[in-house]
Amino acid sequence: MSLQELRFRASHLDAVRDGTKRITMRFNDPVEVGPATLVFEFDEEVRLPGRIVSAVAKRVDAVAEEEALEDGFAGAHDVIAGLSSYYPDLRPSDELVIVRFELVYPRRMHTALDATDARGLAEFYRELLGLRFRPGDDDTWIVLLDADGNRQLAIQQVAELKRSTWPSPDVPMQAHLDYAVPSVEELERHRQRAEELGARLLNDRSADEGEPLYVLADPAGHPFCLLVADL
Repeated sequence: MSLQELRFRASHLDAVRDGTKRITMRFNDPVEVGPATLVFEFDEEVRLPGRIVSAVAKRVDAVAEEEALEDGFAGAHDVIAGLSSYYPDLRPSDELVIVRFELVYPRRMHTALDATDARGLAEFYRELLGLRFRPGDDDTWIVLLDADGNRQLAIQQVAELKRSTWPSPDVPMQAHLDYAVPSVEELERHRQRAEELGARLLNDRSADEGEPLYVLADPAGHPFCLLVADL
């Protein structure tokens, strides 16, 4: 899947990762609102999943003080000097594009536990943690919500389950994580990223119209799900 790229010098990586940099100014570098790959120019490029939130065209001499400060300049008066190493011929009358962006990662939905009595285990955790059942679930898949409606646990019915012998390694702990993305396009994007990072595809349900998903194994073999869902 080919996405537009927003390229940065390597020195910006830490600020983008920790969220202190979410704006950049570009000249003669067209961008569109939507998914983008943020590329940092090390000897071996670092590529992060992102999204361009807005792209607003402005003359250099119309850049607001707040915008300049947000992008790390000393003020609006410093924009031309600050961009001179990128755009040495930039003039006050030239048009910049002020780009706002964000990082986009899958979000943890909940931890899912297997059980031969899903309803009984769900009732245990409901009482223990003060949670509530999500309306409409049957006894094969039960989601527990907190008081604000956030997913906390899911219980999955299975026919057989060997009890964990932990800390003995004979039968390991049994659980998996679910991670949500907002669209089928993002599902494909993050599946590809996961595999590039060392994950292995276990099950392809991406054609499921109700809930497209992939089940993958992390590099240590733990299964997890990537699926399209609203949180």
